[in-house]
Amino acid sequence: MTNKINMVINLSILALLIYLSISVKTLQDKVFPDPNIMIPLMGYDSSKQELEYNIRTFLNYALEQAIEEQEK
Repeated sequence: MTNKINMVINLSILALLIYLSISVKTLQDKVFPDPNIMIPLMGYDSSKQELEYNIRTFLNYALEQAIEEQEK
């Protein structure tokens, strides 16, 4: 049971790292389209917030499932 919880935690951390790397790359592409020019970032895309919400929901569900399996 402990191994399953550790696996869920590790997968959660991996998912967050992937999400952060994608977000940083997207932000870098918006701010530095040309290596010699920096564009100020004025707005925040709402689709990023939706992706973040979906990832959090998925991770919460996975943790709840691991806890339920451990209690059985």
